Amino acid sequence: MSSANLDLVQVYTKGVKAWFPDNVLGWTSATVISREEEADTIKIVFQDDNDSEKQHIFEAKQAEIGQVTLPPLRNPPKMENTDDLTNLSYLNEPSVLHTIKTRYDQHHIYTYSGIVLIAANPFARVSMYEPEMIQKYSGSRREELEPHLFAIAEDAYRCMIRDNKNQTIIVSGESGAGKTVSAKYIMRYFATADDAPTTGTESMTEVEEQILATNPIMEAFGNAKTTRNDNSSRFGKYIEIQFDKQCNIVGAKIRTYLLERSRLIFQPATERNYHIFYQLCSGASEGEKKELALKDWSEFHYLNQSGTGVIPSVDDAQEFRDTRDALKTIGVSTTVQSDIFKLLAALLHLGDIEIGGRTDASLADDEPSLLKATQLLGLDTMEFRKWILRKQIITRSEKIISNLSVTQAQVVRDSVAKFIYANLFDWLVALINKSLSCQEVEQVANFIGVLDIYGFEHFKKNSFEQFCINYANEKLQQQFNQHVFKLEQEEYVKEQIDWKFISFSDNQKCIELIEAKMGILSLLDEESRLPSGTDQGFCNKLYQTFKTDYQDYFKKPRFSNNAFTVAHYAHDVQYEAEGFLDKNKDTVPDELLNLLQNSQFTFLADILQPTTAPSTPTTEQASSRKSLTQNKKPTLGSMFKLSLINLMDTIGDTNVHYIRCIKPNEAKAAWEFDGNMVLSQLRACGVLETIRISCEGYPTRWTFQDFADRYYALIPFSHWDPKSNPDIKQICKVILDTHVNDTNKYQIGLSKIFFRAGQLAYMEKLRSDKLNACATILQKNARGYLARLRYLRVKNLILALQSIARRQFAKYKMELIRKEHAATVIQTNWRRYIARKRYLQTRAFVVQLQAACRVWIAKKRHQVLKKEHAATVIQKVARGWMVRKQYKATRDYVIRLQTCIRRRQARKQLIVLRAEARSVSHLKEASYKLESRVVDLIASLTQQREEKSRLKLQAVELENRIKGWMQTYEKVDQRAKTLEQSLTNGSKSASTDNSDVWLQLKEKREALQNEYIASLNKIKSQDKELLRLKEELLHQKDDVAKLRVASKNTKKSNESDITELKNQISALKAATEHKLFVQ
Repeated sequence: MSSANLDLVQVYTKGVKAWFPDNVLGWTSATVISREEEADTIKIVFQDDNDSEKQHIFEAKQAEIGQVTLPPLRNPPKMENTDDLTNLSYLNEPSVLHTIKTRYDQHHIYTYSGIVLIAANPFARVSMYEPEMIQKYSGSRREELEPHLFAIAEDAYRCMIRDNKNQTIIVSGESGAGKTVSAKYIMRYFATADDAPTTGTESMTEVEEQILATNPIMEAFGNAKTTRNDNSSRFGKYIEIQFDKQCNIVGAKIRTYLLERSRLIFQPATERNYHIFYQLCSGASEGEKKELALKDWSEFHYLNQSGTGVIPSVDDAQEFRDTRDALKTIGVSTTVQSDIFKLLAALLHLGDIEIGGRTDASLADDEPSLLKATQLLGLDTMEFRKWILRKQIITRSEKIISNLSVTQAQVVRDSVAKFIYANLFDWLVALINKSLSCQEVEQVANFIGVLDIYGFEHFKKNSFEQFCINYANEKLQQQFNQHVFKLEQEEYVKEQIDWKFISFSDNQKCIELIEAKMGILSLLDEESRLPSGTDQGFCNKLYQTFKTDYQDYFKKPRFSNNAFTVAHYAHDVQYEAEGFLDKNKDTVPDELLNLLQNSQFTFLADILQPTTAPSTPTTEQASSRKSLTQNKKPTLGSMFKLSLINLMDTIGDTNVHYIRCIKPNEAKAAWEFDGNMVLSQLRACGVLETIRISCEGYPTRWTFQDFADRYYALIPFSHWDPKSNPDIKQICKVILDTHVNDTNKYQIGLSKIFFRAGQLAYMEKLRSDKLNACATILQKNARGYLARLRYLRVKNLILALQSIARRQFAKYKMELIRKEHAATVIQTNWRRYIARKRYLQTRAFVVQLQAACRVWIAKKRHQVLKKEHAATVIQKVARGWMVRKQYKATRDYVIRLQTCIRRRQARKQLIVLRAEARSVSHLKEASYKLESRVVDLIASLTQQREEKSRLKLQAVELENRIKGWMQTYEKVDQRAKTLEQSLTNGSKSASTDNSDVWLQLKEKREALQNEYIASLNKIKSQDKELLRLKEELLHQKDDVAKLRVASKNTKKSNESDITELKNQISALKAATEHKLFVQ
């Protein structure tokens, strides 16, 4: 390394650019402005490219120059926008970051890094996944088009066809980096890539539609809003897309890993529970909401803890409809969907159960949420309440039941909810696998797996979930390092070049620390199985066990006795041991488990039953977890370890492709780039480690043709004269022999030249110097040529100016002549205009005078006609007044006569109405009697219900007694069979005794059966009586309602009649008074 530094320091000449660390940008660029070399020291001054007032100084002694770290050099501008990081001359951390940022600023979110595709989340809609883009990448080679995840998918597809080998695409990255979306688009690519250009749902097969339909289902039940991502996957999944021999999709299979159960019962601020709960509250119909007692999300404890229930630009009601459609697509009937939503509503009510008390937990029998939750779950309320508040310890000689504290009872309640939801999730995965599975197993030739799993996590507080996630990433990183190292070796062997072993950071010790026989997981399981195990005890075991071993990977924090630190490949992570045991066990008490498995709700009992069908490893583990016959229940850690081992075996048997998703900023802002944040992710996902491995060998590789095309100018023309038909490989050797003295800087293979890191930049500098020298000669000749062109141009310009001047003088004289002629024409037209104007004015005056005379004559005629019409009107009005006067006198006489007649009729009607008013009170009395009858019927109905409940309990007791006698009967029957041999040998006395016992048991059994049948008959009769009472009660209610309506109508009619009579009487009185006044 020292010799490399001595050679490299000579490159730092004036104008060369290098990188320096920056707190805001990650790295900042600077340019060499001066270089001073003395006898024993060297000093290089750099000017910051982003801040003209800031300088960076590198100073070192000549003797120590080989041991110091030189500032990383910046690549030539031509290479800074490369779509593959391995093409960079200087393959260092800042150059990688700058290339990704440069492409991101140009809205190119994908960049290759050798076999890895780096995907930066744009946090904006981009038109990169349309059907036209899918068709563009279908059938194309990876290097033919821009980097894209479709190129990786197509590469995996072609490798499967070419090598007849299974493939895996690993999509990794932290939350919010775009892993789930990338995996979704990869699945869409496989489902539509070989369709016609007019890709649509009608062109996809049923299996392809079902595969795409799994996305909304898995997102609804397994995704949630977090501070980093509005649609964060809270589980890992491995999706196998299965192909037949013709490379058509015939099925799929999903494996899931480490569902975040704790999110169901608690969400940090600004985060949400799983999407399906908010979809259910927003999208359920009014009938479903009434049946399931659904309320707004803000009224449920499991949903309102974070204060956030709405995601901007997301319609939960529409998402709920999409989820239902997706369930229907994979074959889930409407009835089963209703059962799923019923179970989800029960979990929400379960979380609202309020457990009180000071020391011992207490819970009211009539607590509304308890009643609704047990009703929906089909459980006995009192039995469920009992085992929420108490625990039972079974010893060899007795059962000990003790009360739980409030906190313990709440933990039991939450563990039941988590257990049910985890089983529902596993059941959904199994159902999806059953729907997507190929009917004929032998039809499946190969598969392409897509792994979407958590990236490395490191928070302020890290718990069991982060420990498992980082453990999985350690395994994946180890596989990745080994894979990259293997590819490097294969490339060198293929090209037949000399190479030495490349060292890479092997994290096997860290993995052993976690999964070894006496590793962290084993010690956690050991402490979890102890009745008195605690988180502190677990920590103490870790401190004691790893006191001397694994000191480089396990550390005890200085200021905490309840935490431990693991040195992962990406970062040292401190884990808080609090909650490790509870999360590792995450079990439900046996009493509650038995109660759940015997639920009257058939769907709940079904999803809790162990499955016997083949399934994914996680489903098998879930089934084993549910079995009560096991002596030791598997812990969550051991199950995850087993599933992870199976996953690594699967990946190891496939050809792997890598996609590293990067989250460019924490605020989820569109097209914003945070350099420090991206750097930390590049380190965590192993991209920089891959680059380091490449730098250890020969990271830059050029074909002979490409190298000769770019650097042929560095050697004389005679070596590359096209007429002599030169050998391309020989030209390359001449270039290298001429300009590279150290043969260790490169290796010549069969088809490529392999360069050490930075060597290509040196060749670029030589090429740049050569081109600069050639440019000087070209500039000299160009200046002379341009001067001659300038003289000729000036000469031609003068001639053109003279020609223009003569033309302008001729145009001026012509303009004078034209103006004189125009003046004559204007004068002629003006005189004509004045004469015509005077004539028109005189003519208009005469016309106005004639019009005024005609108006005066017309007005005179109109006045005469108006007077004649007025006289006619006056005569008509007078005659009309006389006729109306006579009519009014006659009309008054008739009205007085009608008034007398109506008064007489009103008196008769008043008498009748008073009689009817007395009958209304009779109707009210009848109504009161009917209401008392209804009350009696309700009391009788309640008594019948209580009697029915008592009979049901008696029937259950009789069934249990019959089962007990049946068991005894079967034992005796078995014993009788075994004694048949002794009967043949003459043991008549023993036979007689057994037969007597058998007959006695048979008689008791028949008696109990008769008693049981009688109880059932009595219950049936009680049901009939209840139905009869209900019908009678309904009839009585209808009669009462009808009487009330009739009474109200009669009363209103009477009141209106009385009011009308009063008005008529008042009118008669007024008419009489008027008549008397007139007389």
